[in-house]
Formats: sequence, structure tokens, C-alpha cells
Amino acid sequence: MTYQETLSWLHSMPRTHSAPTLERVRTLLSMVVNPQDSLSGRFLHVTGTNGKGSACAFLSSALRAQGYRVGRFISPFIMEFRERMEIDGEQISEAEVCSIGEELCAVVNRYTSETGQTPLEFELVTVMGLLYFARHTCDFVVLEVGIGGTYDPTNVVTPLLSVIMRVDYDHTELLGDTLTAIAEQKAGIIKPGAPCVLYADNESDVVEVIRRRCAETGSALVIPDTDALKLGDARPGFLHFSYRNYAYTLRLSGIYQVRNALTAIEALRLLPSLGYAMTEDAIERGLAAAQFPARFEVLSQNPPILLDGAHNRSGMDALAENIDFYYPDQPILYLCGMLRDKNPEDALAPILRAETTRFCACITPPSPRAMKAEDLCEIFRARGIASEPYASIDAALDALKELRGDAESDLLPILCFGSLYSAGDIRRACGIYNETAE
Repeated sequence: MTYQETLSWLHSMPRTHSAPTLERVRTLLSMVVNPQDSLSGRFLHVTGTNGKGSACAFLSSALRAQGYRVGRFISPFIMEFRERMEIDGEQISEAEVCSIGEELCAVVNRYTSETGQTPLEFELVTVMGLLYFARHTCDFVVLEVGIGGTYDPTNVVTPLLSVIMRVDYDHTELLGDTLTAIAEQKAGIIKPGAPCVLYADNESDVVEVIRRRCAETGSALVIPDTDALKLGDARPGFLHFSYRNYAYTLRLSGIYQVRNALTAIEALRLLPSLGYAMTEDAIERGLAAAQFPARFEVLSQNPPILLDGAHNRSGMDALAENIDFYYPDQPILYLCGMLRDKNPEDALAPILRAETTRFCACITPPSPRAMKAEDLCEIFRARGIASEPYASIDAALDALKELRGDAESDLLPILCFGSLYSAGDIRRACGIYNETAE
């Protein structure tokens, strides 16, 4: 198979089954001699509703700064499938995607003939990643879950430690419609004896679930101390802060990145107690080097265009915090596209501000679950915000730039958000064609 044929084959697999189970992925892994076993105890397993990708970027960058060979597995990708799995900042090659894909195709044929079942797309992507990391003898793998935790295909590994980011409402049809139920699913990645680091800003119901799971598994629980945090200079593209008397600089500039970074810092500081070298210098250098696309990312300085992956209520709350910090009481322009199943009216509530939002250009994301741009406009108009639908991202950006006219570069920023499905095309429309790996 060619590279595109391999991707088409993967994408042809079903995305969900009626009953969640790890048996399919375990059987598939056994058919390729369980590559995860050779990496046992070398996984940093990361879950949560928001912040997973950024935490993975911080963790993998610091581990590399310490001199380790580091695999990173993320979901979803922004620009291109190969972003899902990389080693030391280099994406898996097209040739290796093809070779592992050929191997998996034969495995699937055998699996289907023996069981009468078809594996899920993400199960196969997970197996591909584990094969890739094992065959390249990674020292560590920073492994991001797809959805949830307990029944996520990645939850077949034995981690060195687990990281749980902010837990909030998302994928409620799969994970449950209460924070307790969602947290119980996320807590499924906590394994006996392996410590867990929990993002500091979680609801008490979430913290209670995680504490209980840690007690049941004999896992130490670490929560960052936000009282030890001091925020310093901050502007789009640069963020400085201190924590426990150490100073850090980030290229990821969303204010929420500070809390994401604290979680990563506490996880990295556990490594010496677990038998692995990790210096404060490597943590500082790693965090300073880390990059991740579509997280309050500066795409252009003049005109100022920023891209954020906010697509659910928790993400919009964080985005509103950034707007208040960087552009308080300033007029702003929006480019937005949303998925229907993200409860757009509730999700968008924190940033529906008629007093400062000059205009919103609405688009339809490239997904069968997309809300039509025309319907999305009505949500903004109902809150007194002028809005129009556009057939393409280029048309939307052109309209927003025309609205800016001759505004000075620090006025009327264009903020793009709403769905990661549109993020890659927005970056390309702004002339960015790489995945912004660290």
C-alpha cells in the first residue's frame, strides 16, 4: 500500500463499537508479540479533558533535554497523520507508516476471520504507535489517551506514572453525564504503585474520585501547589513564571499553560524517586523549548492572528481567561467553527461578549459532525454579535482583514477557535505548513 492507501485503510475502520472493551486491542497486540511489554514501566500516561497535548509537549521536551530517547503519541493531529507518533521530535516516516500498515492489514484479516469482528481505527493506530516505539527502543513514551481512560485503547500499558489534566464535561455520551462518572473513567489509567499527578484546578468531585482510586491502587497522589506560583512577564508567544523558587519561560503563551506546565513539572520531579535522572536544568530547558500548535498560537503578528483549540466549555473558559488577560476591554474579531455535539450554545457562553466582539466570521468545520456556519451565526446574533457565514477559511480571513482596515497591529486581533478539525486549514491559510513539533 502507498502512504495514502494506508491512511485510507485505517480511516475505513469503524470509530466506535456498542460496548467498550480492551479485549480487541489486547488480542491485536498479542498477534504482533505485545510490543508494549518491552516498554513496561517506561510510559508516562496522560489523560484529561483539556491540556493533554500541551502536557505531553512539556514532558517529552524535558525528557529529551535530559538526554533520553523519547516517543510521543498524541490525538488528534492538527496538520498531518504522522504527528500522532514521533521520536525525539521527528514524526514517523511515511515509509514506516506503510510498512507497519501492511503488517497490521494482515493481522486484521486474521483477526476478523477468527473473531468475526472488525477492530476500531484508534485501536489500530495505538498498535501502530506501540510497535513503532518498541522497535526504536525508546527510553520513555509519553502516551496521550484518545478518549476517557478505563476503556481507551492506550490503557493496556504499564506506566511509570500517570498524569490527569483538567477533567470537565466532554464526550458525555461515552463517559457519562456527571463529573464523577467522567473522572472515574479518567482515573482508570491509574495503576497499582505508579504515582499519579493531578492538575491543580479540578472540581472537588474530581479530586475525590482520583484520591479514592489512588488509595485503592496504592498510588501516591501529587497535586501542584498553586500558592507557590508567581506569574511574570506575559505576552502572546512568551510567558514567564516562577514555581517553588525556580524560574521558567514558555513559548506556549495561553495563561492556562502555566497550570499545564505545573502538572508536567511535578511529574518530571518524580523521576529521581523512581530511579531515573531528571535535573532542574533539563526541566527548565525542556519547557522553554516545547511547542504545540493551536494553543493560543500566534500565526501572524500583523495583522495579529491567533489560533486556539478551544472547542468545549472548559476550553472556552480558558480562552476567555486569555482574552481578559491579553486584550482586556479591547475590540476583537472572531473566526469560529463548531461541532454540533459540543453543545455550542453552552460551550460558547464565556466568549459571547457583544461589548467587545466586533464581528464573528463563521465556518463549517470539515467533519460530518459539524454545525453549519449559518446555524452557528444565529448563536452569535442572538447575543448581539454581528456574524456572517463563509464558505471557506480563506474567505473568512479575507473578510476579517478587510474589517480591520488600517488598524494598528496591536488592535483588533483576529482570534480563531471552535474546532481542531479546522485548525490545520487555518494554519495553512496563514502560511504555516509544518506541525510545530518541539
